Amino acid sequence: MSKAIGMWMTLFLVINFMFTPILSYKDSLEREAVEVVLNEGAKKAAIEGRFTTSILNEMKQTLVDDYNFDASKITITATQSLTPRNQYISASIEVPRGMIFIIDIFNQGPESFKKDIKVLSEHI
Repeated sequence: MSKAIGMWMTLFLVINFMFTPILSYKDSLEREAVEVVLNEGAKKAAIEGRFTTSILNEMKQTLVDDYNFDASKITITATQSLTPRNQYISASIEVPRGMIFIIDIFNQGPESFKKDIKVLSEHI
């Protein structure tokens, strides 16, 4: 019986180590997607002098449509008050982190990740 348990433990570890690089790569792509969406939104917001509702909705919709994030789990906070030129506006996006390890006992990291940006307003 202990031989069978040892075989199963070995199988679980091998499967975990096989998929970890793929899942880690997926995690890095998701982080990059959030950063790209945040940067694109910040470019538009700098011209407007704030993150308008339409910019925020577009950012969220891009994450949902193009990168398959769950809309209900995306949190976007941003400067929505009109900000004059040469003053900073900021935003952050927080999304749940995907699975890195098949066996969850190895996953000691945070359950979500957050990207921030701060840009100067160009609104006149």
